Amino acid sequence: MTTRTFVVGVDATDEGGRALAWARDAAYADDRIVAVHAWNLPAMVGIDTLAMIPVDDMERVATDGLAELVARLDDARIEPVVVMGHAGRAIVQAATDHSADLIAVGHQGSGQASIVLGSTTNHVVHHTDRPVVVCRGDHAPEPRLVVVGVDDHDLEDGENESVRAVRFAATMWPQARIDVVHAWFVPMVAAGRFSNPGADFDDLDADALAVIERVVEAAGVDPSVNVTARPVNGTPEFALIEESRDADLIVVGSRRRGGFRELLLGSTSLDLASHSHSPVAIVR
Repeated sequence: MTTRTFVVGVDATDEGGRALAWARDAAYADDRIVAVHAWNLPAMVGIDTLAMIPVDDMERVATDGLAELVARLDDARIEPVVVMGHAGRAIVQAATDHSADLIAVGHQGSGQASIVLGSTTNHVVHHTDRPVVVCRGDHAPEPRLVVVGVDDHDLEDGENESVRAVRFAATMWPQARIDVVHAWFVPMVAAGRFSNPGADFDDLDADALAVIERVVEAAGVDPSVNVTARPVNGTPEFALIEESRDADLIVVGSRRRGGFRELLLGSTSLDLASHSHSPVAIVR
């Protein structure tokens, strides 16, 4: 297997430490881990405020702090990178400069506003075209059960965001069990009544299984990879959040859009990044 490159956002918070810990556990022995720490001048406001900011000292503190962390971990795979500027932009640029296979960032917020408004994670997931792992909850020493949520939207040309998500999971962790799931849901229109009272649940399961098989076939997964097709009941958001209780990693594709909508995650990706019990990979 070729060497993979993980770019990880690192800072002094628990979230930054969680992202680096996840990358060290998920990366193989020959992989590279580029630990990016961004520092910036503090914002100063007020009337008649004048201060001499020792920029060189601030850079030295940031560099020494990251070097101390790397030395303490004693992991030859880690390459420290210190950048002055906005953390989100620094991580995205480092991923481009190092041809990263994925970016790992930490996030422990419990609501959508926490990932929509002004966070480093928000900037990264909306401004890179590389897969981003949002490190949430607990994680296993190595991803052994990877759950990929799929649908067959716009699959006529043999490629969509779900195909890319399956291909990413199977390529990055070929030794894991890859559960490919598609959620079906019959909405309720009134208490105790289904919108489609004649729905045959076995048929819905069969339809979901057909969707999964189409996506997996289009992804061209190596036959040696352990891929399981599994229909699940519920809305995509609810079903995948429930799956995250047992999975080591949840993987979803995020659909490309035009104009301003290009910058917005879909509702499933956003819900998972905000509420998942395990790390979430968003493949854009």
